[in-house]
Amino acid sequence: MKSSVLDADTMGPSAHTSAPPHAWRAERHVDDDPAHGHPGREWALALIPAAMTLAVFLPILGNGFVNWDDQANLLDNPHYRGLGWSHLRWMFTTAHLGHYIPVTWLTLALDYTAWGLNPVGYHLTSALLHAANALLVYRLGAALLTAADRGTSTWWDIRWGALAAALVFALNPQRVESVAWATERRDVTMGLFALLTVLAYLRAVRDGADGRLDRRWYWASVGLFGVALLSKSLVIGLPLVLFVLDLYPLRRRPPAYPRGLGRAVWLGLVEKWPFLALSGAVGILMLALGAQRGNMTALDALGLGQRLALTAYGLVFYFEKAVAPWPLSPLYTLFHPVRPWDPIYLGPMTAVTLVTAVLIALRRRWPAGLAAWVAYIALLLPVSGLFHNGPQIAADRYTYAASMSWAVLVGAGVAWCGRAPRTGRLARPLAHGLLAALTLVLLGWAALTIRQERIWHDSVTLWSHATLVEPQSDIPIFYLGWSLADAGRFDDALEHFARALARVPDRLPALKAQLLLHMGLIEQRAGRPAAAEERFRQALAVDPDHPVALIRLGSALLQGRESVEAQSLLERAAQLGPRWGAYDAGELRSAVGQVPPEAGGVRGRLAHAMAGLLRRHGHLDEAIELYRLAAELLPANAAAWNDLGVAYALRGRNGEALGAFVIALRVSPTSRDACDNLRRMAQTLATAPPELAACSKAMP
Repeated sequence: MKSSVLDADTMGPSAHTSAPPHAWRAERHVDDDPAHGHPGREWALALIPAAMTLAVFLPILGNGFVNWDDQANLLDNPHYRGLGWSHLRWMFTTAHLGHYIPVTWLTLALDYTAWGLNPVGYHLTSALLHAANALLVYRLGAALLTAADRGTSTWWDIRWGALAAALVFALNPQRVESVAWATERRDVTMGLFALLTVLAYLRAVRDGADGRLDRRWYWASVGLFGVALLSKSLVIGLPLVLFVLDLYPLRRRPPAYPRGLGRAVWLGLVEKWPFLALSGAVGILMLALGAQRGNMTALDALGLGQRLALTAYGLVFYFEKAVAPWPLSPLYTLFHPVRPWDPIYLGPMTAVTLVTAVLIALRRRWPAGLAAWVAYIALLLPVSGLFHNGPQIAADRYTYAASMSWAVLVGAGVAWCGRAPRTGRLARPLAHGLLAALTLVLLGWAALTIRQERIWHDSVTLWSHATLVEPQSDIPIFYLGWSLADAGRFDDALEHFARALARVPDRLPALKAQLLLHMGLIEQRAGRPAAAEERFRQALAVDPDHPVALIRLGSALLQGRESVEAQSLLERAAQLGPRWGAYDAGELRSAVGQVPPEAGGVRGRLAHAMAGLLRRHGHLDEAIELYRLAAELLPANAAAWNDLGVAYALRGRNGEALGAFVIALRVSPTSRDACDNLRRMAQTLATAPPELAACSKAMP
């Protein structure tokens, strides 16, 4: 019995013909004319979608940076600002905010070198990269449509299809987030090298002999794939896409293993092992980084069934937004609990199952549909619900690579509309009507794209829109309040938070306290300390253990010389340190930084607690600074010195770790933790400090 999935002849219409080992040799069109294939004409046509894309995205040059990670990545981050050795070392050794993207940082360093912190330059580079990707999608579409053609399409059929593919990809409003958001430079950079990877692979297939790949182009493809992964790990599923392309439209059949399982193993594993090795290494790295920083949602928070439901939801959601891309938002919030049997998830799971079954059933008659579907899933899987992280259920930026599969499929439809009237499969007026409808869709998308670009103009416009799209989510509410305050519109920010507070039900006291806290912070920024103190007290009346409110009120009272109550509040906050959550890290860090020196020892205990929170979530350098402050303010606290030593050891600074453990034992000779840590470090450094002998005698 023959394999119905893995054989090339089952992925194409000629299921029982004997295809040559290398089916993609040259373009065979009904109007073969050497002039049509002239490189100058090819590049001139490829520049059309690039120029149209650039024209549609040029309005982003009037946008600024936004407070959606641009602050942490660009405005407050000096490490990428240059191309010196220290900058390059940081780019290639640091996973800033959990992302390992050294190639993307190189592009941002070039921007800084040319433009400083002027957002115009950053947006121009992103627009140019996106336009270049539109050009490459045109080239990819032309190559794949040529490979799929059986000699019935004209040269112009293929090129019109490729042009449509490029525009469907580039002009869809879902692309705006990846292009207009400076932080998402990683998307357009990744897209550039991912497209070059596939094009180099197709060239390796075309230039190879006897069913084997051309080695030069093959290894060029591997290298480009590595660069793509170093731009953003989203394309980790690209090896599977290359395998799918081997089956269709390339219909590759290695001479040694022309069909069945052997063919699958050869094409999917043996030939792809360098790609798979790179994907595996980056996948392990990203999982480790996610676990270290606490970014990945724990299995006890989302079980396997819930993750599958979220995955199905995402696959359907992205497709729906691609077809009808309005309204779009920077954040689509995941609301708990996730119940797979709820209609919001049950419907997509049913749809995904049916679509998969239908496409498998139609794989002989329409192999392109199954190929596009598998590629779409492969490129979305790393950011699907299976590997959920963050507060979102979906994000427009995740579609940047995956959308290319549907774009090429639409391009194939355009090519078919070009040839179908000649073969009698479609009336010419109907074909022209379908092409006119697509043209209108593209014009509508372009208009919506320009409108979406205006939404990314600044933080206030961005979050004002997001609160309209998702009024039930609290996250856009806070971001809009902060944005108004950053713009100096303090009263508008207070009014915004007051309206939000009025809508919060009593069953959500933590959210009420958080809103009151931020109203207090805005009152402080507006120079109204009495009003700020009142807001902090209101927050504590709702949530007596809110650590940030405790610290802020205590600091405010200290500045007002009400030290007894202030010390009590700060001590209570420090005692709650082990319960501080990662979601409070930014606010806690800022609050602890505002505690005045006259707080004395409690300031050290707060620094110690904050350092522990940072260390638990992988921020070792910041944790070390706070541990040092804690040890300085609490010189007789053995735990502070021991924890400082642990942080040094985790950072590989063994000599400093040894010194911290020694001081911890001098302060408390009976500290078992410090003794054990000093013993291990002494063995590592082949030394024997006298404190080790003393503690070993005390604790055999």
